[in-house]
Amino acid sequence: MRTARRTRSALGLASVADLCLTACDGGADGAKASDAASSSAPRSEGGTAKGVDSSPGRPAEREEAQASSAAPARDAKSDAGSADDACEPGTTKLALKEAGGTPSAVLLTATDNGSTPCSMYHAPFVADPVAGHHLTADPDTTPQAVVVLAPGRTAYAAITLARQESTQNHRTRTLNVTLAGKDGTGTDGHVAVSSPGPAGLQINPSTRVTYWQSTEEGALR
Repeated sequence: MRTARRTRSALGLASVADLCLTACDGGADGAKASDAASSSAPRSEGGTAKGVDSSPGRPAEREEAQASSAAPARDAKSDAGSADDACEPGTTKLALKEAGGTPSAVLLTATDNGSTPCSMYHAPFVADPVAGHHLTADPDTTPQAVVVLAPGRTAYAAITLARQESTQNHRTRTLNVTLAGKDGTGTDGHVAVSSPGPAGLQINPSTRVTYWQSTEEGALR
């Protein structure tokens, strides 16, 4: 009986030992598998595992490249000025000239001395320094289209003069001219133009200035 009990006890201890060894071996194998999986995953510089980006370029770089390719090409002509731009005193030569056989008028000329086209809008602002006011623009001379000047081309406006001597008349040898912008207001600065003759210009309250025209004939019509 004692022998049998000792045998069963020995067998029980052996079974317990086998179970412990199996559990320990299984834990070791699981730890090895976990370590192998961790070592196979790529790590960031801080030690955190990250996925592999198989797409070309990072997202920020791709967005920047797409924005760059979608941007429209710059038109070189956009920096060269536009015919819609109003002619300005700095690039426009202003002068007075005889009207060619019309003693009751004088021609104001404007020549584009710039390198790009410009537009002569409305009528010029012509100031009479003797009377201290601007000449009235003649609304009946409004052209059908704005006069556009290519470089070297000239526009014309006529200034009517007093035909007869009168106590309301006065003479002036200079007029101050300001060009008009597209909105009808004056551009910066003015130009003093001199009378083409030594006697000066005979001005009175009825003196008018026409809108800009493309020809001398159109201005004197």
